Amino acid sequence: MISDFTQYIYDSAVNDGFFDNFKLMLENDFHQLKFPVRNDIISFGTEKNDRLDFLLGYDIVESGDEKTVVTVLTDERSGGAYCEQCAKDICMKILELDNDRMIISVTVDRCVYDPNAFAYKVKMSFGLREAAVGI
Repeated sequence: MISDFTQYIYDSAVNDGFFDNFKLMLENDFHQLKFPVRNDIISFGTEKNDRLDFLLGYDIVESGDEKTVVTVLTDERSGGAYCEQCAKDICMKILELDNDRMIISVTVDRCVYDPNAFAYKVKMSFGLREAAVGI
């Protein structure tokens, strides 16, 4: 299920010229993608935070129960460095689109090659304020 905040960021991205060269989709858009990946794809989704209550100070990092997850897939011919640069640019743009400053933390996974998609992939997680979850 897509959170309201994730939907807001997705809608903002759809209406921003920065994303014109990307295929944007929500994680629950169930339409077939063409493989191998030839056009850069950005997927927007929502995940529940893993709560490990026994860790001291854990709640300081992320106070919301959900996080917005953005995954970037790029053509394998472009290389991993290109995928990393796209992810960096996209991350900065998403932070810019967050007008109400609901994002309180960003985690970016390592760029990996996905042999199933013949593409490079980076996953970014945006921790949200408690207020953003209930938007």
